[in-house]
Formats: sequence, structure tokens, C-alpha cells
Amino acid sequence: MSRNSSKQPLDVEEVEMILTPKLDRRNNGGWVTPSGRYSVNTLNTMDTKVANDLSGFSQTDENSQKTWARRFVEKVLMKMPCYYPNKGDDNAPNLEDGWAFYEHVTLARHFRRDNKSDPLERAEPGERKETVLYQFFTKGGMSMNDFGIGVALYFNTMLVMGVALLAGGLMHLPNILFYLSADYDGNDEAIAVNLKESSKFLTIPASAVCENFVWAECESADYCNLNKLRDNQVDYLYRESDGVTLVQKNNCSEVTFSQGIDNFVAIMVVLLITILFNVYQSKKEIIYDEDKITASDYSVIVKNPPKDAFDPDEWEVFFSKYDSKGIAVVTVLLNNGTNIDNEEELRKKVASHQWKATSCIELLIKCAIKPIVKPFGLLLYVPEIIQRLQDVDKQIIELQKVDYEVTDVIVTFETEDGQRLALETLSCGRIDIRTQRIRSRKEEELFRGKHILDCEQPDEPSAMRYLDIDTSYMRNALQQTTTFAITLGLVALGGFMVDRTRKASGPFWAGILVTSMNILIPNIAKILLIFEEHASEDDLQKSMYFKIAVFRWINTAMIAKVTTPFTRQLLGEQFDVIPAMNGIFISEMFLPPILNLLDIMGNISKHYFAPRARTVHQMLLCFKGTPYNLAEKYTDVSKIVFVAFFYSAINPPLMFLGSAALFIRYFSDKFCIMRIWSSAPYIGPKLSTFSRKYFLIPAIIIGALVCAYDFSQFPYDRICAGVTTSQGEFAIEGFRDSKGNSASDVIGQNDNIVVQNETVRVCNEKKCCQEIGFDFPPIPEVLQSDEFNYMSDDQENISLVYGWTSVGLIVAFAVIAFGGALMKFIKSLFKSVYSPVGQDQKIDFSSIRDIDGYIPQVRVGSYSYPLIACDIDDIDLTLIGWTDPGTSYDEYNVTFDVNHKSISRKTKIEGSTRKYGKLRNHKDFRESADYDEDVDPIFSVVKQWDLTKSRDGLTL
Repeated sequence: MSRNSSKQPLDVEEVEMILTPKLDRRNNGGWVTPSGRYSVNTLNTMDTKVANDLSGFSQTDENSQKTWARRFVEKVLMKMPCYYPNKGDDNAPNLEDGWAFYEHVTLARHFRRDNKSDPLERAEPGERKETVLYQFFTKGGMSMNDFGIGVALYFNTMLVMGVALLAGGLMHLPNILFYLSADYDGNDEAIAVNLKESSKFLTIPASAVCENFVWAECESADYCNLNKLRDNQVDYLYRESDGVTLVQKNNCSEVTFSQGIDNFVAIMVVLLITILFNVYQSKKEIIYDEDKITASDYSVIVKNPPKDAFDPDEWEVFFSKYDSKGIAVVTVLLNNGTNIDNEEELRKKVASHQWKATSCIELLIKCAIKPIVKPFGLLLYVPEIIQRLQDVDKQIIELQKVDYEVTDVIVTFETEDGQRLALETLSCGRIDIRTQRIRSRKEEELFRGKHILDCEQPDEPSAMRYLDIDTSYMRNALQQTTTFAITLGLVALGGFMVDRTRKASGPFWAGILVTSMNILIPNIAKILLIFEEHASEDDLQKSMYFKIAVFRWINTAMIAKVTTPFTRQLLGEQFDVIPAMNGIFISEMFLPPILNLLDIMGNISKHYFAPRARTVHQMLLCFKGTPYNLAEKYTDVSKIVFVAFFYSAINPPLMFLGSAALFIRYFSDKFCIMRIWSSAPYIGPKLSTFSRKYFLIPAIIIGALVCAYDFSQFPYDRICAGVTTSQGEFAIEGFRDSKGNSASDVIGQNDNIVVQNETVRVCNEKKCCQEIGFDFPPIPEVLQSDEFNYMSDDQENISLVYGWTSVGLIVAFAVIAFGGALMKFIKSLFKSVYSPVGQDQKIDFSSIRDIDGYIPQVRVGSYSYPLIACDIDDIDLTLIGWTDPGTSYDEYNVTFDVNHKSISRKTKIEGSTRKYGKLRNHKDFRESADYDEDVDPIFSVVKQWDLTKSRDGLTL
């Protein structure tokens, strides 16, 4: 391993001179780092090329094919100096080019169809052929597969669950009508009283809110322990002279069997719909997968290659026996994540020097945010950037001396049949792989005659996270455990804040706070995920999903239930649970979709910073679009379903609100994915399966369990039946409440207190009525005792049905979901569990136009396109998956940032290179004189074999 010793580190003055904003950014100068040849001027020399090519888009786009926002900007806003201060400045970038970039690179487009009946074919970003934007009103559900299988399944899930919740709401209509009627809260009006005037704030009349109470006499002092009554917030009046205690008892209707069974049937029907939908989605995944052919369908990833197996030809020879048509591509991945990470850091630091605050708003942002983000290397001044550059450059030099090892190898076959045959043949038990028990395998199945390979189907190319590809299972488990512990801490903090807000300001503001935290938590989860390493985007999304779902489920549904006193579960004041849920749901229905559609930060970037950008690079970064996470979207669905069923027994209108929320999200998200959000990695079906299996179905089962407890604990007043008869009426004199106030002041009258005929029991020294703790299952024999009995016959019957059914559902879910996974794991220890999915499409890999390949790339926020981390001179450029219309792929290739003998080429090719098919075909291609193919590589190796003609019609 060597470096160019003639290159000496530049001192601070020299580098500062180069980085100073006064430097002409369009000259041909540059900065050669000690580690290689990366030029600070690279971004600037790219500007002119990109601008010239984007001008082609902006000049040829038909007005009818532009977005309304772009038309308004070009026709109206760009003529206003206050909006576009760079207008007329020849050195400033053209804003029209920025909007062309937004619509041709950031937003999804498809090739123009000659016939409207033809299927849509998505174009890659920057495609030069004739393309158009996807249309909101003409795009069907099947076509959402163009955005990824996971995206298509997400929209299907919203539609089906929206219909399911609507059906559940309709089946709850008898209960809704019952709660609206006088039969529910009009009993014994002659003796009904209210200690306080009810506001019923944000309370839907069709819920189980009841504030009709009667006074009841305690059977004896033994069953009305005053300390216990105060602790449990049971309202009472006590007369010290004779020890008589009167308690407040809910006077609404008792639970009827029909009331409980309506809720039970509704939940069971929706659960059945969800289970059938799960089966349907599983089949749909296969249909989507067959409809969208990707490199994953042709590829095998080897998870345990020999550490020195750098040569792709060796892998081609070994795997070619499984495909008569040959091997298309081999990608050999190294454990060089730290090296690539430093190259990425170097480029980000260079890019960051170009911003210079010129307006009051920019100065305010910089002054307010700089102290916070400075430790993360953001918003640094020139001297600080210089120091960071020198530190990173030294690390790069040291990392070039490291002997890197092979961590994974991805082999792409020419046919799907070849991939399936290889997986069927080479797959074996985990124990055999771990112990390398070669006697269990045939000699031709052993790599180099002595290695049992761990082979599986890889994730989609765009979902691969190449920097973290070598992460071990134990390391990842430790990281996720740590971040999950932090998530639980955030749950506790969020619960405290919501509880305090609800009690201080009411359910409306508490609902706003809950929704705001639900919007904020994905960003916090992203920060936590910085400390996790995942080999694929699917795994990252599942980790994010789990954290966000746990926070949102607990924060949205459980906190309100737990922090509301037991005796206030059916009350309707601002700090009670039912108004709190209504406030949350009303907020959830409108606030997230409105914020998504407003796209506040995205619009600030496009309409404030972009018109003031001083370089093309700066301007294009303002048009990268708003990123979205599919995991966050899936948790929205499961959260809405979870809350709707969690409270369906006492607040059935939430079914309708939940259905409305899902339908609103369906249309708003569909618009955003076509007009606002930036393209996301192609996510497969794993996240959808994870959501349905471990969250969507459990959401309904947990809801059923909570409903079983709700009906068993109705009417939430801690009042059990006594065994004696009351005298029926008491003089009001002498009675005082828990705070010492006289009864006449509390009740607001001086008449005698009328009580029900039967005495009651509430609390003794050890236990209170309806105090169940963690008693399970919620059946009469468990929740009641001979001493504390409160259920009617109908309530006991529905509790039996609901309680045992919930037990059966939990057991069935545990056996099916976890038992099946456990059995599969045990089986995988001893034998292969591989099974092909879908039909072989009989299409050769090399004949597919614009299919992405496994080309190591890294997404960087300060660049419009990913950075490439391997030599791509000899591969078909369409495998990269994107094209910068006016710039060479070399400008995004980090291999040019270092000086190492294993790198075949040192001089970059300028201008657009896509049309040449391969970089080697370019007239300016020159191989480096000091290239040594015998030196072990420091970057991943990709090799493609010429099996047919390229997808652009040129011979490879």
C-alpha cells in the first residue's frame, strides 16, 4: 500500500486561500489533497456542465407537463425581485433549471406511452428519453408498484383498513344509538344528582360518557375506608357523628349482553377481514414481485466468503455451473466502510464551505442553530472546515494502508433459473455452515473445495447499505437494545408531558401535543438509527418501525388510559380519557396530512434559498425534495387501527374517525409521493409483512383484550353491591366531602339527600371493588369475589365470552406468529429452508432495460446523487440506476479521491458519459501508468461479463 510521496500536506494559509468565497468558482484550479486528487473546485466545474444540460430540460418541457407550482414560479414569481434577487445576474444559476431538476430527477417520472392501455414504465432519475410525471388521478393501485413493492402494499393496506374500520363502525351503530338514547343515562332521574357541572368538552354524544350519578349508603365503615376512597378518587360525603358514609355511584344503564356482543362481533369481523387481507397481501406480494423484475430476482449473496477471495473471476467460475447462460455480474464487497465514510466526510466538508449567510434570515438561522449543530460538523467557518479537512485527510491516508477483507459477495445470474438452482443446491443448515462440516456436502458444492457458503437472496440493489454490510448480528443486537432503551425513556417523558398538558390545558392541546410528538418521533428515531448498523434498508426500516410504533401506541392510546383515574374513565371533562382520545383523533385526521401537503421546509428551500443560491450545486440541493420513510407511514396505519379498537367499547365513533383518517392519508400521501417527496430506496415486501404480522393483527387482538376489560369493569365507579338495605334518605346537615366542604355547598341544595335502596361496598383496608391489578383473564371468576361483587348477569355473560375469546386469540397469535418462526428457525439449524417465490419469468437479465445492479453507492445529503464506491469502468452504466444528465459518473466516484495502485484510472472523464454504455468505450479513457492489478483492492470490486448487447444497443 503506497501513496504519492511527492504530495505534501498544504498549510492552513494555502488551503484557506483556495476555500475563500472570493475565489472564482469557475476557474480550472483545484486542490490536490495528500491522500489523492479530490478538488475543492470539483463542485464548481460540475456547475456549468449541469446547468447546460438542465437548460435542455427547462427549454423543451411542455407547459402542460409542468407542475402548477413550476408554472406559477416561471410566469409570476421569477419576475419579482424580492422573490428572485439573482434575476439578471449572469454568474448566478438559472432558477428554471432548478425546477427542471426537481421534476426530472427528484420527482418520479415514467416513459411516455404510445397507447394509454400500455402499462406504465418508471424512468430512472435524469432519464434523457421522453418521460412525463405520474398523474394523480390516472394512476391505479397496481401502478404504485413502480415506487416499490412496499409502497404499493402500503397504499393497499390503507384502503383495506379504512374500509374495515368503516365496517366496524357500521356494526357499532346499535351501541352508538344506545349511548345516544335516554335508556343509557336516564335511569332513576328522581334521585340522580351531579356533584359538578359537566362541560363534556370534545365529547362525542355517541360515546359511553356518563355523568348521571346517585348517592348510595355504604354498608358499613369497614367497606368505606376513607383513605382508600380518597386515593381512588371516589366522591363521598361523610358524617362524623354517626359514621355514615355516602358515595357517588354511576347511574347509567348496566352493561347489556347485546351491547357487549355488538362490539365483540364487530371486532371479530374486522379481525377476520384483516387475517384474510394478510393472506391476500401475501399473494399480492408475489404478483407485485413478478410484475417488477429486479436484480434481486437474479442474484445470490454469499455472507461468509473467504476473506481473501477478491477475484470476481473465481466466483464466476464457481457459480457458472448453475446457469447455462452464464454469470452476468459479480460484486465483491470489502469491509472498507470507514474508508468510504471518510471520503464522504471529505466531500461534505468541501461542499459546506460554499454557503455564506447574506440575508437577515440566513444570519439568524446561522446564529441560532450553529452552536447546536457545530459538534456534528455543520455550519462551520472556513478555518474550522480547513482543520476538519486536514484531520479527515490524515485518516484517509492511514486507512489506505489497511489490508481490507472480503465480507460479502453478490453474484447475479443471467437467468432466474440459475439463481434458484444455486440457492436450492447450496443452501443448508446453519450448524453445517457455522461448523463448516464439509463432509455433509458434495465436493462441487464447496468453494475452493473446502468452504460451505452461506447463500441467500439479497435485498433490492437500492436498499443495500454498503457502509454497514459487514455488521455482525451481536453488534447489531446490542445497538438496537441500547436505542430501544432510549426510546422507552422518550415514551416515559412523552407520557409525562401529555398528562400534564391534558390536566392543565385540556384534551384539545393535549391532542395537538400528542400529534406533534408523533410527527417528531420519526426524526428522533432517525438520530437513534445513526448509532445502528444495518446491512439493508429493509432492516433499517423495520428497526425504525418498531421504535416509532412502540412510542406512538403507548403515547397515543395507553398513556391516556393509564394516567386517567379509574373512576373518571367514563367522565367527559377536559382531563378525562374519552375527550382526550377525541382530541387526539381529530388532530390526527387533519394535522399530519396538512403538514405533509404544506411541506413547509421543502417550500422554504425551493422558494427562499433556491432563488438566492450562488452556485448550481447549492440550488440543486434546494430541490432534492422532502425525504419520507415508509416505516413511519406504516406505523401511522397501525397506530390509527390500534387506538380505534383500543377504545371501541367506550367510544365506538372512533371507528368512523379512524376510517376517515386513513382515507384522508391515502389521498394526501398519494399526492405527496408524486409531487412533493423525494425518491426513496426501493423497499421490498419485508416491511409490509412485518407490519401486518407483528403489529396490525396484534393491534386488533390487544383492542379485543382491552374491550374485554372495559365491559368487565363497567361502570368504572368502584361500587360493589352490599347485602343490606338503606334507609333511603338522609338529612344534609353534618355531611362533609373529602376536602371538608359542607354537603350543601357541594351539592348546591339544602334538601335531604336521597339515596338508592341498596347499600354498597367500596374499599376495605386491603382492597377496593374493581381493583384487579394484573388479574387475567378478564372473566367474572377472576375479577370478582364473594366480598366484592358488582356484575349483572348480562355483564358476567359477556365477560365470559370476551375474556376466554381474548385468551384464545392471544394463544393462537403466539403459536402462529412466533411458533411458526421458531419452528422455521429450528429447522434452519439442520437443513435448508429455501423456497422460491413466484414464477420464473423466463427473461434474461441482460435483456432488461434500465435494471439496477449491485453497484456500491452511498447517499450523501450534500449531493444530488449518490457517491459511487467502486471501479465502474467495465460495467454497463445503466446498472447504476441513475444518471446526471450533464456530468460524468467520475465526478461522483470516491475512488478518484485517493491515490492507490489498485485503482486503474486516475484521470476523470468530463461531460455526460451515459451514452457510451461503458466508460472504457469513451474516447478520453486512459488507464493509469502505475496501476498494479496484483495489489489488493481498497474498494469493492464489480465485474460484468459480456453475455449480450447492452440495453443501450452498444456491444459490451
